Amino acid sequence: MSTLRNAMLGLIDDPRKTELVRSLIEKTRQGKIPWIKQANAITAALPGFQINFVVGIPFPLGPFTMTWELLTIRDKSGSELVRVSNTAGTFVVTSVASSALLQAVNELFALLTAAAGDDLDRAINTIKSL
Repeated sequence: MSTLRNAMLGLIDDPRKTELVRSLIEKTRQGKIPWIKQANAITAALPGFQINFVVGIPFPLGPFTMTWELLTIRDKSGSELVRVSNTAGTFVVTSVASSALLQAVNELFALLTAAAGDDLDRAINTIKSL
């Protein structure tokens, strides 16, 4: 059974989805993707694509850490190319391929939230230096 056929049946994730997310990580590190941070989402609009992380509410009793609930990547017509859910801040892994995709999405989100922390640190340092 081919990988594409398995992916269509939902048995494993299409490895091209992981490749797409890994490419987003690389281009984000290079500063080539302008991400927009909002209260409940982190988004990016690329030529022909829209990327959207739905950000979860931090757990009130623990340390303040952002979590992601959903990542979607849509083409210019609005068709979903990638949809990855993060249930209750934990990953439900059903196969090795799913694990690779989830790890890539988690890495991308960590990269984006680290950048948000850097922005906050810059703001704090700017205020302190006044």
